[in-house]
Amino acid sequence: MAAPDLDSLAKEGRQLFRLGKYQESIPIFERVLKHDPDQADVHDAVAMAYFILKQYDLAIEHFNRVAQLQPTNAKVHINIGAVYNRKEEFQKASEVLKKAVAKDGKAVEAYYNLGIAYRGLKQFPMAVNAYKEALRLNPKMLDALQNLGNVLLEMNNPKAAIEQYKKALDLNPKFVRAQRGLERAEEAQGKVAASFNPFGRLVAESPTKQAPIEFRPKNLSPEERLADRQILRRMMVEFQSTGQQMMEHLRDAVIDDVIQLNRGVQQSTKEISKLLFSTQDKFQRSLKKFHELHNDLQKLSNELRKHEAEVTIR
Repeated sequence: MAAPDLDSLAKEGRQLFRLGKYQESIPIFERVLKHDPDQADVHDAVAMAYFILKQYDLAIEHFNRVAQLQPTNAKVHINIGAVYNRKEEFQKASEVLKKAVAKDGKAVEAYYNLGIAYRGLKQFPMAVNAYKEALRLNPKMLDALQNLGNVLLEMNNPKAAIEQYKKALDLNPKFVRAQRGLERAEEAQGKVAASFNPFGRLVAESPTKQAPIEFRPKNLSPEERLADRQILRRMMVEFQSTGQQMMEHLRDAVIDDVIQLNRGVQQSTKEISKLLFSTQDKFQRSLKKFHELHNDLQKLSNELRKHEAEVTIR
């Protein structure tokens, strides 16, 4: 039996793909690969067909084969990351997309998909950085503008989100997702404005009558006063200790990260990108520790307020 004309078969598969007949194209591509399993472009084509048909595991299988055949190909890592995002396996997506960035620091789609992965991981500051990098490379990328607006809105920053949605709508006034995002952001900003009133709040036209409230210290016994001093002394020691830990953490961890990033500014754009995303895990851990210490201080502050209420009578 004569060997099939692989070039003609591959051409037939691509023609079916272009016509939107993705399911019909797959057996053609698979037939080519049965005779020549090292055709990277055919693996890539069949992976795209599987991706469109939402058969994500098969898509990843063929994209991984492309990565083996073409280890320097950044595009295939971007595609693998995009598939993992669709599967909502955001940690895997972020890992493979960082490889894509390391291979090509100017790959817009790598940063865009990395933004999706970080958003899925709830690492919102990193998602913002990724989208901003994509927009630095392509300021007219509508989806990046819209997604950046979404992340900023999730970070309770409606003002900044509005700015991004408006940029997208300036480029395309009919961009429905940006229109809806803008409506949500403006509504959120209105709620923020309504909750803040520097002039106090209005009361009913007829003034309410309320007995004056007097605050004065409770009459404590010597034993109660001693106990009160001991409580306050313990709280102040904990305040000082936690505050010192915060400052030491800033000095030893966060400031070190900032110094590293400042050094990166002196390097090429590609090196900056590598540095930014290679240090993100460490920075996230530092930020998490800082928030834990901040929460400890907040708890101590609440405990002080509670204690003050207990030793004060109205």
